[in-house]
Amino acid sequence: MAASALDEPPDDRLSFRLLNDYQRDFPLCPAPFAELAARLTAGEAAILRTLAALCQRGKVARVGAVFAPQRIGASTLAALAVPAEALRVVADTVSRFPEVNHNYEREHHYNLWFVVTAGSGERLQAVLEAIERAAGSPVLALPMLREYHIDLGFPLDGSDRTRRGTPSGTPIAPTPLDETDRRLVAAVQEGLPLCRRPFAVLASRVGCSENALIERLRVWCAEGIVKRFGVIVRHHELGYTANAMLVHDIPDDTVA
Repeated sequence: MAASALDEPPDDRLSFRLLNDYQRDFPLCPAPFAELAARLTAGEAAILRTLAALCQRGKVARVGAVFAPQRIGASTLAALAVPAEALRVVADTVSRFPEVNHNYEREHHYNLWFVVTAGSGERLQAVLEAIERAAGSPVLALPMLREYHIDLGFPLDGSDRTRRGTPSGTPIAPTPLDETDRRLVAAVQEGLPLCRRPFAVLASRVGCSENALIERLRVWCAEGIVKRFGVIVRHHELGYTANAMLVHDIPDDTVA
């Protein structure tokens, strides 16, 4: 499930390099696509054109940040037990909530699982209650207590480049945000505009300077608030067609 997962012509190495090499460690500088072009010995226009085509074909969701769970705002894994005949309708209803960023069917009594992210714990609870009302069924909320390993990258070259959390580490308190930070989070989660100076465009939306915005992102990456910044791929469209959730019942004192 490496390079063969791509539906690209054999000579289209630029697409592969962008998809494989830049799911993290994307250049945080005023002209990032020009920097990528220099690294990949390609033209900046070719980089932008290729990324736009990958987005259009559904292989790339966006170029942007993946925030660490619970470091900014609040989030939880949640589930519903839905009658099979109503699953599609309820799934569509849940997916319409902007706070829901993943939603999928599982083989279990709780057959609809989704992730909810909000700006605060209060907002998160309000969204869960609204989903309950809309779905007509109680929501099972399973918030993360401690991170052991989360890495949503998908190496396509057969390598193992995952990064692991610290099992013995204590949970980290959420980082307080001012209004500018909140606007920055919202802007970055939408993804970078595919243009020559994308951070300048985001800065104009956020209300700060381009340099200040880039420096803030660098700090968040260094502090682990942003787990990775780069090309966010859609794994199913790249050929990863199966996955499973594995759950163990382990005594609390031996979990770590």
